[in-house]
Amino acid sequence: MVGLLTAMLVLLSQGDAAGEATSTDPLCTRWITETRVLEEPELVKHTVAPKERVSQIAIRYGVTREHIVELNKLKHSRVSLRKGRTIKVEATRIPPPREEITYTVQDGEDWFAVAIKHRVASNDLRSWNWRTRGKPLTAGQEISVWIDPGRPRTVNCKRGPAPPPLEFRDDATSYGRPQYGRLKNGIRLPESPLWTRRPTGLNVLWASSHTIENLEKAFRTLRVDVGYEGEIMIGSISRQRGGRFPPHKSHRTGLDIDIRLPLVPGVPPNTYPRPDAVDWPALWELIEALVDTGEVSMIFFDWRLQKHLYAAAREEGVTEDELRPILHWPRREHKWEAIVRHSHGHKGHIHVRFLCGVNEARCGPSRAHTLLRRGWIEPHPSGKESREGATARREQWRKEGRYRELSDEDGDEDEGE
Repeated sequence: MVGLLTAMLVLLSQGDAAGEATSTDPLCTRWITETRVLEEPELVKHTVAPKERVSQIAIRYGVTREHIVELNKLKHSRVSLRKGRTIKVEATRIPPPREEITYTVQDGEDWFAVAIKHRVASNDLRSWNWRTRGKPLTAGQEISVWIDPGRPRTVNCKRGPAPPPLEFRDDATSYGRPQYGRLKNGIRLPESPLWTRRPTGLNVLWASSHTIENLEKAFRTLRVDVGYEGEIMIGSISRQRGGRFPPHKSHRTGLDIDIRLPLVPGVPPNTYPRPDAVDWPALWELIEALVDTGEVSMIFFDWRLQKHLYAAAREEGVTEDELRPILHWPRREHKWEAIVRHSHGHKGHIHVRFLCGVNEARCGPSRAHTLLRRGWIEPHPSGKESREGATARREQWRKEGRYRELSDEDGDEDEGE
């Protein structure tokens, strides 16, 4: 793991083979140039910053939470750490330390806007300024912010090398609906540097040609344009001929894919993806790449975790209006309007469902039906124009009295697993 991280940092600092320059993003620069990767673990002493958690310290130094608990004889990994306490860590990397700055609030900014600007949690920001946390911010007000230049930065720092194209048949076809359909001439997900296949799940990694084509397109964007180099594991798709796939309710037609959440560099790959261990910017870039294929029908992900995804997207420069047709959070009603919507059991992975292909006439629900119900149009050249026009079409439906009728048709298609 240390060798992999070392190689990644070296590549990021040098640019790619085509001579692409690294990003001018200061977060990329500081993470690449100031993080010292160690050949052998080194015992260091860490001074706890306000509201800093054991899991955050572990991620900074590339170790596990259990390692810190055992080395410091803590009761458990969720214990509250006192500001200024010294914690021992056998680090595999040493990033730049946290820094406390004084920030002057700009006109129109609230707690959340300031938190997004500095890439910190809004709850932490309020805690650092506990004397005023129950009051709205005002322009000109000075508040304390603990910025973290040691937070791993894995996306949009440079372009990645283009992997070789996949070769696969074009006759694998989906039949029926996701909950009781079949897969004809299924194709096992090919090996590729784009993704990692779950080692024990090769018998449930069969997909349609349409699915593999668009999965490759999205992952190629993530690897080349975004420059993400971390591991992303694909867990389940369908059986070779589709059909019943316990314990899932769907995954029967080769259109449903479970993708494990990407982890922050240095976190052991077998770690359960708790919020502090998830690389949220990388997850957002993956979801955006999938959505921009124009072929994603829906993505299931726990509503309570979508707030982390929302914050990561805003940190990457995505506006609230651009996010509205993609993320269900922070709304609770009309979840069918968003592509990423809540479904129980989707905390450690996202469940992606593609639209039926243009030539899959016996696949359900039909492509035209899904596009109509969502208020979308046929995506050309991507799904962006379709998303931007969907809100206006739904408003027109409400005026015409069609909105309730269409939303009630969502039915069992929203069921995840």
